[in-house]
Amino acid sequence: MTDAGRSPQQAGSPAAAERPTWRQARVRARSRMRRGGRRLRTESLPILTGALAAGIAYVIAAYGLGHEFPVFAPIAAWVSLGFTHDRRPRKVAELALGVTIGVALGELFSTWFGTGPVQIAVVLALAVSAARLIDAGQMLAMQAGVQAVVVVALPADMFGTATGFGRWTDALIGGSIALLTAVLIPIDVRRKARSLASSAMREIAQTLIGVAHGLRELDRDLIEDALVQARGSQAVIDEWQELVRGSLAATRFSPPWLRHDAEMTRLDRAGMLSDRAMRNTRVLARRARPLVEDPAEGRHLAELLDRVALSCQDLAAAHASNTDPAIVRRALVSVAEELDPREFAGWRAQTEVVLLRSLVVDLLEISGMSGAQARAELADPGSVTE
Repeated sequence: MTDAGRSPQQAGSPAAAERPTWRQARVRARSRMRRGGRRLRTESLPILTGALAAGIAYVIAAYGLGHEFPVFAPIAAWVSLGFTHDRRPRKVAELALGVTIGVALGELFSTWFGTGPVQIAVVLALAVSAARLIDAGQMLAMQAGVQAVVVVALPADMFGTATGFGRWTDALIGGSIALLTAVLIPIDVRRKARSLASSAMREIAQTLIGVAHGLRELDRDLIEDALVQARGSQAVIDEWQELVRGSLAATRFSPPWLRHDAEMTRLDRAGMLSDRAMRNTRVLARRARPLVEDPAEGRHLAELLDRVALSCQDLAAAHASNTDPAIVRRALVSVAEELDPREFAGWRAQTEVVLLRSLVVDLLEISGMSGAQARAELADPGSVTE
């Protein structure tokens, strides 16, 4: 049935409006690929060092100890290190301990009682219970349980270590290499945090540019593309906040990193403000679609959006290079002084200006201003309330 043959309620139903299209799927795919490329660039060093540690662990177990298939050595090394920037020695040691506990209990249990569903259930419960007794870390218990199940479920002769505790020895080697790697090749978590901060700012900038382009071209689809892209960007900000807060917790117990506490605290505050800014940006993009029916007001707003987007790009560069974001304030203040809703004729345009005022305040706070200072830079809205 065509839209012409439907009732107005059917044609404009929320379900039809929310149904994804091929165009939206392409936008999502491009956004995912772009964000994936950023992740790969920032995580290349942890991936390479983790892979190198796994290879070294295998070499030691295979050629140093003569184990035929020492698969638990590289597994333990990789599981303990992973590919993240959070390689605090305590965390790596916790994961390595979980692997070795699980493998040791699995070796004992399979030697005494063999394999089978009952044995798997019992050894899993024992391994997790032992891990919980030793430490409160959840990852330690998870790894102990997983490795115990693997050892009991698979016969030892598959790995060429049918006698003794060869698999436990392999796990111990892998965990030791992982801990040595974490100590000797520490990953500077600030680099990842700066990259995520820069990416978040660029996501906001690209959304604003997309909305501005749609308003100039009087094209709702371009605005919808920008909104679809913005909806997929929340993961960047969530990862940023999680990384920074975990790092702040780590610096409290690591004296050498205390000197970076001020920077991480600033990035933590910026992460919270960026989350708020992205939410404001998504609302602004949603409300911009009807403005394509008002070309004059839409183009005026598009010019303001482009200027704010440029400031977001400058904030992204400041975060990436760890320079003072205050250099962006002048351009943002210039925009803030023009954000008087009374200068726009229609209520839709006025609503957009009110939303843009909130976004500019968020960005000024990211640049280092307090909330009161940022709001003081806004044009007096007169009788129009925010």
